[in-house]
Amino acid sequence: MFSSPDLTIAYIRKRPASAARVLASLEPNDAAAFLREIPTRFAISALAPMNPWSASRVIQQMGVTPGAAVLQDLGFADAAKIFRLMDKADRVPFLGQLPRRLRRDLESSLAFAVGTVGAHMIAAVAILDVEDTVAEAIALLQQAQADDMDTIYLVDDKRKFAGVVAVPALLRRPINTPLHNLCNSACAQISAHARLSAIAELDAWHDYSRLPVVSRRGELLGTLARSALRDINPVQADYADSEAPSVPGALTEALAHSLGGLIDLLGGGAMAGQEPDDNRGA
Repeated sequence: MFSSPDLTIAYIRKRPASAARVLASLEPNDAAAFLREIPTRFAISALAPMNPWSASRVIQQMGVTPGAAVLQDLGFADAAKIFRLMDKADRVPFLGQLPRRLRRDLESSLAFAVGTVGAHMIAAVAILDVEDTVAEAIALLQQAQADDMDTIYLVDDKRKFAGVVAVPALLRRPINTPLHNLCNSACAQISAHARLSAIAELDAWHDYSRLPVVSRRGELLGTLARSALRDINPVQADYADSEAPSVPGALTEALAHSLGGLIDLLGGGAMAGQEPDDNRGA
């Protein structure tokens, strides 16, 4: 038989969406107290499916250090939603605890309206000048140490987007080759102020997994991943839709799955008039 903490963690691991609904039904400070006591990876599993509004309240109650630890590994899109629901002054200490690259991306995202390309773009991308050489591009890639970096974005002397260079093309040219000789200037660019829904059907998505994002003056601001197109729903979508189970339903589901885990999740102790069945597992 597992102990109650083991049952709770096993329950979160197997049923994270149900655990999220149970946590959302609690007072934020109670949910936060519970999440502070379990490993961060399990706190993330329970918070990731939660309504962003509820998750934002819980994370703020967790405190800056444990809350920032969750936000750091929660995933960019989910973290951005949660930050948008915080007051601007409340964001500052949490952002200050994050790695510089992630903090910069989130600050860039928060400067744009919900549902726009800018709100979902990644600002930290490999950027070089068109007059730089293959040698400088290779040095940048070595410094970045990013396994998934397959494209370098080129700008002119005014930081306006000039085109892209595929990383494999670098390896086939002498190191003193100027990058403008390899530049593909036909790559589609999208406005940071465009709505996600307006660019979802671009033909360019068939050829690129990321597209360059530019300002109204054509300056390169970052890139938008194709995966961001899956996230076109309102930030404050609630669980009160036709397919989402109610809190009582979630509690019933949790009870059926693991009585011991639910009791521990709700603060310990047997339910009124009942004793936990020691033979029930997670």
